[in-house]
Amino acid sequence: MNVAIVGNDSKFCLLLEELLEQQNHRVALLPDVAKAMQRLLAEPPHLVVVDGVPSRQAAEEFIRSLRSHGATQRLPVLVINPKAGANDVVELLDAGADDFLIKPFHGQIFLARVRALLRRQIWGGTLKEEPVRTTLTGGPVEMRLVERAVYVSGAPAPLTRLEFDLLAYLLKNKDRVLPRQELLDAVWNYPEDVETRTLDKHVENVRRKLGEAGPSIQTVHGVGYRFLDPESPLLPKK
Repeated sequence: MNVAIVGNDSKFCLLLEELLEQQNHRVALLPDVAKAMQRLLAEPPHLVVVDGVPSRQAAEEFIRSLRSHGATQRLPVLVINPKAGANDVVELLDAGADDFLIKPFHGQIFLARVRALLRRQIWGGTLKEEPVRTTLTGGPVEMRLVERAVYVSGAPAPLTRLEFDLLAYLLKNKDRVLPRQELLDAVWNYPEDVETRTLDKHVENVRRKLGEAGPSIQTVHGVGYRFLDPESPLLPKK
C-alpha cells in the first residue's frame, strides 16, 4: 500500500518510513507541507501520516484542504503530535483527521493504527464513493453480510469467521485477480506470522463448503485467487 508522510521532522519521519517499509508499504516522504498537497492530488496514496507540522492550526488547515478535494476527500489521515491536549485532539479530529497519536509511542502501536485505517480502504474503496452493500452474489452463491450467512442455491453453507471474510472479499472484488498479500492483508490484518499455506488451506475449505460453486474460486498461479461467475468464459468448462 502507498503511504505518504507529511512533515518536517526528518529524523522521526525516516523512522516511520523504516517501520512501514518493513511491512512492505511504499512510502513517500513529503517534508515541504506547502508543496505536499500538489503531490497528493497528483498521486493520491492510500494513507496520509501528518507529523511535525509547525502548529496545530497549520495541521488543521492542511487536513481541511485535503477534505476539500475530491481526489483526497476520503483518504485516511493519521496525525502525530509530540504534545497535545484534549482540545487539540478534538480540533484536529473535527478538521477531518481519522486518528491521532501523541509522542512517544511504541512502533507496533503506530503500525496497528495504520493497519486499522488501511483496512477501511481495502474494504470500502480508496478514492470513490460506494453504496453500502448488505448482499453479495456470484452465480448460485448469496452472502448476507448483516446476518453473516452464506447460501448456495438456497442451501446454507456454514463458514467460519475467516472463511466468511475471505469469500466476502473475493466476491466484493469479483473477476479481479487478488494477490496473495492483498488477501492476507484484508482478512488476517497484515499478520507477521501467517504463512501462505494458511491462505491456501482456507481457500480449499471454502471451495469444499461451496459445493457446486467451489470451482468459481480460481487459482491464478504465481499471483493469487479470483472469484468467477459460473458463466464466465474465463472459467474452465466441465
